[in-house]
Amino acid sequence: MSGTLYGLGVGPGDPELLTLKAKAILEQVPVLAVPVSQRGEESLALQVVRPFTRPDQEIMNLFMPMTRDRDYLERAWDAAAAELLTVLVAGRDVAFLTLGDASLYSTYSYLMERLQRLKPDLQIVTVPGITSFAAAAARLNVPLAVGDEPLAIIPALKDPAVLKEYLTLFPNLVLMKVARRYDAIVSVLEEAGVAGPGVAGQAYLASRCGCPGESYSRDITAEKGKKQDYLSLIIVKRAVGAS
Repeated sequence: MSGTLYGLGVGPGDPELLTLKAKAILEQVPVLAVPVSQRGEESLALQVVRPFTRPDQEIMNLFMPMTRDRDYLERAWDAAAAELLTVLVAGRDVAFLTLGDASLYSTYSYLMERLQRLKPDLQIVTVPGITSFAAAAARLNVPLAVGDEPLAIIPALKDPAVLKEYLTLFPNLVLMKVARRYDAIVSVLEEAGVAGPGVAGQAYLASRCGCPGESYSRDITAEKGKKQDYLSLIIVKRAVGAS
């Protein structure tokens, strides 16, 4: 009988934000699978759950390169899925660890899809986790949305100019992975009147939420020109149609 694959969202970085269900699974599975972007590094997701691991648990480091080369990524996902399947068909349960929530912009989704295709009868249990933006909003004491307001989650903007349209459509935005184009993104927000001198409480920067070195700013303009951490996001609050 094949083992079960558990996809565990381990939250943004604070071990205390791990769910009770994820903790219970962590404490009983024999194998932990963790994504690493460079060979030899320790996964941040693994660091989060270290307080709940056992010395006898096997750690599988699955190489997941940080690249925009889709073919290279596909090959890496195929290789990782094949490695996981070998362990699972041997009857061992595996918990795949992923930061934040397992179903939101997670490499786990690509692996799950491949494993379902390779072995349709494989038992898979996905456990949700607290997202970085939910944790950041809580730390800032800012609601993500109220009443019947919509909320847009926007990953890694390739062209910050498209943000202008989003700002006219949504009163609440979460901009994820903003580090690469931070200054350009803030410039668009300044032009829209939700950031800049004299503007407070409409755009917030959160970096490394729940992790060592976490920081928060209510003046995102002051952060322009600085190198932003990869784990950075911006929460935007504004009225639809505001200029």
